[in-house]
Amino acid sequence: MGLLTVLFLCLPVGAAALPGAFLYTEAPRYDVQAMLGAGDRFPAGAAVKVFSQGISRQLAPSLAVSADAALSPDAQSVLLSGQQRAGQPWQIWEVPLAGGPPRQLTSGTDDCIRPFYAAERKFVYARKTPRGFQIEIAPLQGGDPLRLTWMAGNFLPDGLMRDGRVLFEAAFPAAPSTARDLYTVYADGSGVETRRCDHGPDRHSAAELASGDLIFQTGAGLARFSSARAGQLDLALPKGQYVGPVAEVEAGEWLATYRAAAEAAYWICRFAPRQTAQPVKVVGPNAFQPVPVRVRPVPPYHPSSLGNREGANLLCLNSYVSKSQQIPKNTVAEVRVWSQNSHGGAEVLGKAPVEPDGSFYVQTPSEAPLRFELLDGEGKTIAAEKGWFWARKGEQRVCVGCHAGPERAPENVSPQVLLRTQKPVPMPKPVD
Repeated sequence: MGLLTVLFLCLPVGAAALPGAFLYTEAPRYDVQAMLGAGDRFPAGAAVKVFSQGISRQLAPSLAVSADAALSPDAQSVLLSGQQRAGQPWQIWEVPLAGGPPRQLTSGTDDCIRPFYAAERKFVYARKTPRGFQIEIAPLQGGDPLRLTWMAGNFLPDGLMRDGRVLFEAAFPAAPSTARDLYTVYADGSGVETRRCDHGPDRHSAAELASGDLIFQTGAGLARFSSARAGQLDLALPKGQYVGPVAEVEAGEWLATYRAAAEAAYWICRFAPRQTAQPVKVVGPNAFQPVPVRVRPVPPYHPSSLGNREGANLLCLNSYVSKSQQIPKNTVAEVRVWSQNSHGGAEVLGKAPVEPDGSFYVQTPSEAPLRFELLDGEGKTIAAEKGWFWARKGEQRVCVGCHAGPERAPENVSPQVLLRTQKPVPMPKPVD
């Protein structure tokens, strides 16, 4: 039986079972761990190809290297990251799906990678900076980009979600860290939050299904975030190793980069997402990042609510609500707010009182790392955030509690801090 299974896995898919056309990246090596250190994911080169009716063609043969294909909503054009000549910085290019010369969208000496189409004829991508890869959004027809991430680290887009938010991966911001997590942010850089607040194993290479579930890589396998569960659900799939995002195809099946054994090459395989399925090879070897060619809705546009007011107003409804620890009632007296100076050193911005119901209201610097620390009446630490977050200029944010998680709904009560005052306690900018 084992011999028959191996033989089956080595056979290419028959013509009758071919999926529709899809894009993919062919590369001798795809290092998904390289982004943790801002390294090269395709150190031996790569080429974006189009697979249709059993035949593959290179999409942008004039580029020396290309990867990260993203299809436009009307399925007429493709964004990709590439190098015109080997050794040059990666840039973002747009290419007609039917073929034609690529149009360069970014420039400069910084690497630009992993593009996706967004609303209002804009595109999202990651640019390498002295502080790591940062996510930007820019008009397709040219114009100044807007930065969406505001901390040191490496941030990589995974796609545009159906609700218009940018889905991205980044190392959990508590250095040193070798585990990534999945986050979302609006197209104006506001509302950043983790998809689940459990900070579990390394998660990356996520894709949103038609159901709204997220499928992502963790270790050598795949897992799921479902709206019905607050935690990660490991998937029971055919035994083997998986790399990179999956793609839904017709008949409830997936395309995924897979190999049955560690010594084998990776192929893009088609299979139903269940443990008893047998992955069938479609294209390979050394094929990654499948993207089905099909029309899809344009990501929705969210009008920005950011104003010109300096700083960000942050309201906590009840700091006693926590999923990570039990905080005894009537013990929290103050909140201490931390940031970082331009050299990356942690610095206290100030303190604010916490009301008996656990609520507090502060105004912090924007576009700067932030974290909170709860203190008792003697100034001793009760609870403290281990990671950092940021807020945009003019942003108004409300959190349910202390590390409560985005899946927690607030109680329908007025926080005592707003009954006492509607003016937040100001926190000065960090001093370099």
